[in-house]
Amino acid sequence: MFTAHRLSLAGVLSLVLAHSAFAAECGPDQSRGAQVFANECGVCHAVAKGGTTMMGPNLAGIYGRKSGSLAGFSYSQAMRDKNVEWQAETIAQFITQPQAFVPGTYMPYMGLASADDRQAVACFLKEQH
Repeated sequence: MFTAHRLSLAGVLSLVLAHSAFAAECGPDQSRGAQVFANECGVCHAVAKGGTTMMGPNLAGIYGRKSGSLAGFSYSQAMRDKNVEWQAETIAQFITQPQAFVPGTYMPYMGLASADDRQAVACFLKEQH
Protein backbone atom coordinates (compact mmCIF):
# COMPACT_ATOMS: atom_id res chain seq x y z
CA MET A 1 0.00 0.00 0.00
CA PHE A 2 2.86 2.39 0.79
CA THR A 3 4.49 1.65 -2.58
CA ALA A 4 1.27 2.36 -4.44
CA HIS A 5 0.97 5.64 -2.55
CA ARG A 6 4.56 6.58 -3.43
CA LEU A 7 3.99 5.82 -7.11
CA SER A 8 0.85 7.88 -7.09
CA LEU A 9 2.63 10.75 -5.36
CA ALA A 10 5.52 10.47 -7.82
CA GLY A 11 3.07 10.56 -10.72
CA VAL A 12 1.35 13.64 -9.32
CA LEU A 13 4.71 15.31 -8.72
CA SER A 14 5.83 14.68 -12.31
CA LEU A 15 2.58 16.17 -13.63
CA VAL A 16 3.02 19.25 -11.45
CA LEU A 17 6.61 19.70 -12.62
CA ALA A 18 5.64 19.26 -16.28
CA HIS A 19 2.84 21.80 -15.90
CA SER A 20 5.21 24.21 -14.15
CA ALA A 21 7.71 23.92 -17.01
CA PHE A 22 4.96 24.55 -19.56
CA ALA A 23 3.62 27.48 -17.52
CA ALA A 24 7.12 28.97 -17.29
CA GLU A 25 7.54 28.67 -21.06
CA CYS A 26 4.02 29.77 -21.94
CA GLY A 27 3.15 32.10 -19.11
CA PRO A 28 0.09 32.11 -16.91
CA ASP A 29 -2.35 33.48 -19.52
CA GLN A 30 -2.53 30.75 -22.13
CA SER A 31 -5.82 32.11 -23.50
CA ARG A 32 -3.83 35.02 -24.90
CA GLY A 33 -2.36 32.75 -27.57
CA ALA A 34 -5.83 31.79 -28.79
CA GLN A 35 -6.80 35.44 -29.03
CA VAL A 36 -3.62 36.48 -30.87
CA PHE A 37 -3.98 33.48 -33.19
CA ALA A 38 -7.59 34.39 -33.97
CA ASN A 39 -6.65 38.01 -34.70
CA GLU A 40 -3.42 37.43 -36.62
CA CYS A 41 -3.59 33.91 -38.08
CA GLY A 42 -7.16 32.68 -38.04
CA VAL A 43 -8.16 34.36 -41.29
CA CYS A 44 -5.85 32.01 -43.22
CA HIS A 45 -5.27 29.03 -40.88
CA ALA A 46 -7.56 26.53 -39.16
CA VAL A 47 -6.50 24.56 -36.09
CA ALA A 48 -9.25 21.94 -35.95
CA LYS A 49 -7.99 18.36 -35.98
CA GLY A 50 -9.11 16.81 -39.23
CA GLY A 51 -10.31 20.20 -40.41
CA THR A 52 -9.88 21.55 -43.86
CA THR A 53 -7.10 23.76 -45.10
CA MET A 54 -7.89 27.36 -45.79
CA MET A 55 -5.64 29.82 -47.61
CA GLY A 56 -2.89 28.40 -45.39
CA PRO A 57 -2.41 24.86 -44.08
CA ASN A 58 -4.33 23.55 -41.07
CA LEU A 59 -2.04 24.02 -38.07
CA ALA A 60 -3.55 21.34 -35.81
CA GLY A 61 -0.71 19.03 -34.83
CA ILE A 62 1.97 21.36 -36.17
CA TYR A 63 4.34 20.64 -33.25
CA GLY A 64 6.89 18.10 -34.39
CA ARG A 65 5.74 18.27 -38.01
CA LYS A 66 8.28 19.02 -40.73
CA SER A 67 7.82 22.19 -42.74
CA GLY A 68 5.92 21.75 -45.97
CA SER A 69 4.69 18.27 -45.09
CA LEU A 70 0.91 18.45 -44.50
CA ALA A 71 -0.68 16.18 -47.09
CA GLY A 72 -3.08 17.90 -49.43
CA PHE A 73 -1.66 21.41 -49.10
CA SER A 74 0.27 23.03 -51.94
CA TYR A 75 3.38 24.49 -50.29
CA SER A 76 6.04 26.57 -51.99
CA GLN A 77 9.18 24.69 -52.95
CA ALA A 78 11.02 26.91 -50.46
CA MET A 79 8.82 25.69 -47.58
CA ARG A 80 9.22 22.06 -48.60
CA ASP A 81 12.99 22.52 -48.88
CA LYS A 82 13.35 24.36 -45.54
CA ASN A 83 13.12 21.02 -43.70
CA VAL A 84 12.67 22.32 -40.17
CA GLU A 85 10.65 20.73 -37.41
CA TRP A 86 8.03 23.09 -36.03
CA GLN A 87 8.72 23.76 -32.35
CA ALA A 88 8.31 26.92 -30.26
CA GLU A 89 11.58 28.41 -31.52
CA THR A 90 11.02 27.72 -35.21
CA ILE A 91 7.40 28.89 -35.07
CA ALA A 92 8.49 32.12 -33.37
CA GLN A 93 11.27 32.67 -35.92
CA PHE A 94 8.89 32.07 -38.82
CA ILE A 95 6.10 34.35 -37.61
CA THR A 96 8.60 37.12 -36.84
CA GLN A 97 9.30 37.55 -40.57
CA PRO A 98 8.10 34.63 -42.71
CA GLN A 99 9.85 35.82 -45.87
CA ALA A 100 13.18 36.15 -44.04
CA PHE A 101 12.91 32.72 -42.37
CA VAL A 102 11.75 30.97 -45.56
CA PRO A 103 12.66 33.09 -48.58
CA GLY A 104 10.16 32.21 -51.27
CA THR A 105 7.33 31.12 -48.97
CA TYR A 106 3.85 31.78 -50.28
CA MET A 107 2.79 33.21 -46.91
CA PRO A 108 2.06 36.91 -47.48
CA TYR A 109 2.21 37.83 -43.78
CA MET A 110 4.51 40.72 -42.78
CA GLY A 111 5.26 39.31 -39.32
CA LEU A 112 4.26 39.54 -35.68
CA ALA A 113 6.34 42.22 -33.95
CA SER A 114 5.69 41.34 -30.30
CA ALA A 115 7.90 38.59 -28.86
CA ASP A 116 5.25 37.98 -26.17
CA ASP A 117 2.59 37.50 -28.85
CA ARG A 118 4.84 35.13 -30.81
CA GLN A 119 5.43 33.05 -27.68
CA ALA A 120 1.69 33.05 -26.93
CA VAL A 121 0.89 31.81 -30.46
CA ALA A 122 3.58 29.10 -30.25
CA CYS A 123 2.14 27.94 -26.91
CA PHE A 124 -1.39 27.95 -28.32
CA LEU A 125 -0.25 25.87 -31.29
CA LYS A 126 1.52 23.43 -28.96
CA GLU A 127 -1.86 22.67 -27.38
CA GLN A 128 -3.56 21.97 -30.74
CA HIS A 129 -3.32 18.24 -31.44
